[in-house]
Amino acid sequence: MKKMKTGVAALLALSFLVSLCACAKTPTDADATAETPPAEPAATVDSRPVDGSFVFTEENYPKMGGSLANLPLGQAVTSTVLGISREDADGLITFEGSTTDNYEALVDGTFDILLAYEPSEEAKAYIADQGVELEMTPIGVDALVFICSKDNPVSSLSVDQIKSIYKGETDNWKDVGGEDLPIVPYQRNTDSGSQTLFDKLIDLGDDLMDPPEGLQVSSMIGLLEAIADYDNAKGAIGYTVYYYLTNMESDKLGTTKILALDGVAPSNETIGDGSYTLSNDFYVVIRKSAAEDSPERILYNWICSAQGRELVERENYPVRIS
Repeated sequence: MKKMKTGVAALLALSFLVSLCACAKTPTDADATAETPPAEPAATVDSRPVDGSFVFTEENYPKMGGSLANLPLGQAVTSTVLGISREDADGLITFEGSTTDNYEALVDGTFDILLAYEPSEEAKAYIADQGVELEMTPIGVDALVFICSKDNPVSSLSVDQIKSIYKGETDNWKDVGGEDLPIVPYQRNTDSGSQTLFDKLIDLGDDLMDPPEGLQVSSMIGLLEAIADYDNAKGAIGYTVYYYLTNMESDKLGTTKILALDGVAPSNETIGDGSYTLSNDFYVVIRKSAAEDSPERILYNWICSAQGRELVERENYPVRIS
């Protein structure tokens, strides 16, 4: 865990909290840092000193962790709230390890607040075993996307074709409109956010094939590099989350491509309106026991507010379109 630094501090007026949109309290079942372009703090955020206001400082700022694809959002939130640069903000937050690791760290008190994708079954079991209740609110949406080599002529697969590939039933690209070439199906590690999305949205259960030796990858960047650089990359297929690939590792799109699903290509719009169907929410999460006047609760409420949600959109995350 990176140590919190002392330095620049900024004020968030307690008075604006009165007008925050209340976070939903409906109980929910409960991968190398990438460079991200600087972004100006959201213009609607008022951090001017006000008498009697709550003061967020680097010393009392909640210990924040989360899924790697949510790192840019964590930087933006921290930069905006504290009035510091994104580089300095990055030194105060920890977006490392698997999504499961992050949920366990929240339960254990290592983190106070998460920006994270849905917890895995392993994480849910740990949460239940520890007897800790979490409060989590969806703040944006992302999608599971399938990628292959740019040299592969296949541009779209159906959900049924994807299922057949990952059951081990379809093992040649000619059977899905491609060349006579063996399919090399990569998988992610079981405690990753990507695998959690795969398990939920593709839903193969015990029918999911055991990953061939060397084809289970433990990091998001590792999977992208495998698809791009594998000796027989033309036959490779794998999956990741849309935002991570298109906003944090877009250079990989020089050698790989995202497959459309049933003819629908993923974009912020098709993910937001649900026409690209392999989508799922991501969340801001705290322990339900957090006091109403605790820094993590105050920050949680702000992220759930209209201002926080505006920041999600400014960071180019898809959002649900009604």
